[in-house]
Amino acid sequence: MDLRLNPFYKKSLMLAIVVGPIVWLVFTEDGQRRTDLAMLYLFGKGELNLAIEKLHSGMTEARFRGLFPDLALVCDAGANPFGDQLCSAELGAFNAIPARAFTLFLQGEGLRAAKLTYRRAYHGTLRQQLTRRFGKPNRRSLPGPLTWAVDDGLLLLSHQKPKSDQEATLIWLSQLAIQRRLRAGDE
Repeated sequence: MDLRLNPFYKKSLMLAIVVGPIVWLVFTEDGQRRTDLAMLYLFGKGELNLAIEKLHSGMTEARFRGLFPDLALVCDAGANPFGDQLCSAELGAFNAIPARAFTLFLQGEGLRAAKLTYRRAYHGTLRQQLTRRFGKPNRRSLPGPLTWAVDDGLLLLSHQKPKSDQEATLIWLSQLAIQRRLRAGDE
């Protein structure tokens, strides 16, 4: 019994072993995302792994810092759309999605909103991740954003990939922020 492999088969197999991963990394969306994550990590960009639905209006800056001590959170006092303090950190990734920054909006000691600025190319991947996690999104109005209800708030994401001149963001609003905005709209 001859157990030797045909030389053509051996060369083809070796070529596939070498070229296959490169093709996957360069030409597939998942491969490109993983390549971007690796590059961001190599350039020292941190990752934030956060179950965003667990954010709540009772969360404080100190509590958030305690949960994520490696996150370089920079805070400034001053009026913003959701409160009187803004804390932001530069990111490389958020839950395995290439990202740019994560921002907390605080009113007094409590968290009122959070904003994730992610890399525009991964809008579809983020949307799929949210849909797998929270189910089919709602849409309040046709040109409006996709929404998912979570324990103490609402997640908002653009229904289509943001254009090159638009910021790609995922917003979490607490119930208190939503009520405040509704009251402000009534006045």
